[in-house]
Amino acid sequence: MSASLTLPVLAKFMSGATMYDRPLGFRFDASRRLHTEELQVQPACARTEHEYRRAQAERAARERTELEERMDRIMRTRRA
Repeated sequence: MSASLTLPVLAKFMSGATMYDRPLGFRFDASRRLHTEELQVQPACARTEHEYRRAQAERAARERTELEERMDRIMRTRRA
């Protein structure tokens, strides 16, 4: 790399943090915390979704069984 390309980077590195760098750092830290929290919450959301879908499937199965029983009663009544 030529010296003319590295001098701005070296100057920035040696000058320390600026007023722009501090809020950017805070933003980065907040983003990292939010990401960590989201990773912790995702399993709970997945469990809740799974439980909801299972309950929905069980309810549908009960309703289907009830409808089949009703249909059987109707068919037996018609035959009699």
